[in-house]
Amino acid sequence: MANALKGKTTVSITWIAPTKEGVDALNVFFDSHYEFMETKSYREGPLKLIQYVISESPEYDGIDEFWQGAFPKKTGRTLFNLFEIYETEEGLHHHWIETAPMADVMGEMEETYNIEVICFNQMKVRQSLWD
Repeated sequence: MANALKGKTTVSITWIAPTKEGVDALNVFFDSHYEFMETKSYREGPLKLIQYVISESPEYDGIDEFWQGAFPKKTGRTLFNLFEIYETEEGLHHHWIETAPMADVMGEMEETYNIEVICFNQMKVRQSLWD
């Protein structure tokens, strides 16, 4: 059904790891984060987590080559992207409060391995295809 997710709340966080050590640290973190999410996430009601995805890829230098059917050069850095969809804004807000104890660990890891972070938080789905 088109627009089944319209109005739902999302968060997207991208971590950019410049070294293999940073990649390894993020992989360990995400393994435990998966278990945390599986245990703590609501499956029903207004706090419901609809979708949880972690993606990983090399960072590419530009996108123009993709339009030409080729792959751009890799920068040597690795990207991790977390994407979550919640039933309501309150669901995501509640999740941030529950994950507060992880903030120090994550911050220390980011500083130790010089990992950059980009966060898009409390966004509303404007359009969606299929559910």
